[in-house]
Amino acid sequence: MLQRLQLRVRNRRLGRQRYTFFSSVNSSAFGQSMLGCVFILLILFMMYAPSHHGLAFDGYISHHARPMPRALRDDAMRVMLSRDGTIYFGNAKVTSADLAEQIRQHLGRGAEHKVFLMVDQRSRFGDLTVVLDEVRHAGIWDIAFLAEFR
Repeated sequence: MLQRLQLRVRNRRLGRQRYTFFSSVNSSAFGQSMLGCVFILLILFMMYAPSHHGLAFDGYISHHARPMPRALRDDAMRVMLSRDGTIYFGNAKVTSADLAEQIRQHLGRGAEHKVFLMVDQRSRFGDLTVVLDEVRHAGIWDIAFLAEFR
């Protein structure tokens, strides 16, 4: 009986100390500061989230990549191979049979004799060999693989 009485007294003492911090702080100020932190974290995650521009595309990540500013030019020939084997030349979706002809047309307009190839890291090697063969059929042997630098 005496032990039970001592436990109750001890619990009452701890119970008072447990809530003294939260009772002394204004609850609305605490809630507003918590809401402000969550809002800032939301903005940070939205700003630094990777954007794929409508494509599910995971390019290679390399620690030894070199910058290629010529790949950003308007007349640069960029070929993209997606995960499911879809081929994009510039912004247009093309078939593998039409790729060589598209490249020849761009060469006729005075484009540089270099193809910049972006390949999804989950794409099949067989799809890549088809794209490389079509680029070579167009007469281009200078191919640069674009990778993301981290």
